[in-house]
Amino acid sequence: MIEYVEIRGLDTAVIGIIDTAKSIIWHTVYFGVGDFEIYTPVTPDNIALLQIGHYVTRPDNAEVGIIERINVVDNVQDGTMIIATGRFAKSILDRRLIYKLSGSSNAATILRGNVETAVREVVKNNAIACEFDSRRNIALLALGDLSNIPLKIVDGNGKAAEKQVSYGNLLEYTDSVLEEYGIAATCLLRGGKFLYTVYQGIDRSVNNAEGNAPIIFSREFDNLTSSEYLYDTKTEKNVALIGGEGEGVNRFYSLIAKTESDLNRREMWVDASSITKTYTDENDVEQTYTDDQYKTMLDAAGYQNIAPLVATESFNGVIDITNGNYVYGRDFALGDIVTVQDNQIGVYVNVRIREATEVQDENGYTVEVKYQ
Repeated sequence: MIEYVEIRGLDTAVIGIIDTAKSIIWHTVYFGVGDFEIYTPVTPDNIALLQIGHYVTRPDNAEVGIIERINVVDNVQDGTMIIATGRFAKSILDRRLIYKLSGSSNAATILRGNVETAVREVVKNNAIACEFDSRRNIALLALGDLSNIPLKIVDGNGKAAEKQVSYGNLLEYTDSVLEEYGIAATCLLRGGKFLYTVYQGIDRSVNNAEGNAPIIFSREFDNLTSSEYLYDTKTEKNVALIGGEGEGVNRFYSLIAKTESDLNRREMWVDASSITKTYTDENDVEQTYTDDQYKTMLDAAGYQNIAPLVATESFNGVIDITNGNYVYGRDFALGDIVTVQDNQIGVYVNVRIREATEVQDENGYTVEVKYQ
């Protein structure tokens, strides 16, 4: 249940609450950035609280919303209403690019080793502690505690690899790297700071290796009131042609493919021209990759781009929190892997909880969860 939301000022301190909203929608996602909507009557207090840039929190949820849009509407049924919408705090990374300027030159950023550590370093260097331009630093942003997720940056064969980025949106790039390895990040509000924190969902599927108690959703167990099964191959790609430095026939190309052929082969193009053969090492000395090393860099970019483009098998469902045995946020959470079954169509699949939409309105409280 969403009993109320807290409104915080620009310094993140609570300046009031809204407990008379007609409806509140709280949409959280594992990969990417979630969003929210508050639909409430126009009153002097609500007008003062719901201002662009103010923050929205809930006492029972870790996400922090940033009000980005205010819309005042008037209708016969509800009267004059304010609709305040926005995205969650990690969206502030969308305000930065990834680059390392020295005069008029932009040095490449290299990611290697542990995925969590590498991504945190990119965020720090471009939005928290930029060495060449302090104006890029976001005062409210800091790094949270390490989750110590033991995933390494590897190529398609599981061997150590590197990633290179010379420019690109900080939010989009870091999220794409994390998604490639099945992990995610959020910004938690602690001590007046937004703490960028990488995390990993828990495997709660049937027969999980960690020995966690399984979470099973099905109509037979009376905890899934409706379900939609989807198997979609429309956007699937399994072969990538990657173009690196150079022009035309002199361009450096690489191809990642397995044994796919005939109609099973689905090719895509990856423009990796921003990945350069030369780079500046930690001692500010210019180095050049060998052809094999450079090919590995291009392949890493190819795998990153192709990773989301797989055939998707998913269940969408509405959880019955009244009669069901499991409660969202207590027994399972965003990013967890659970088991969903539908005996009517004979489907039994382990899925990741990718999205959760909580709605509090005149009809009560509902949670709709999307799996994939």
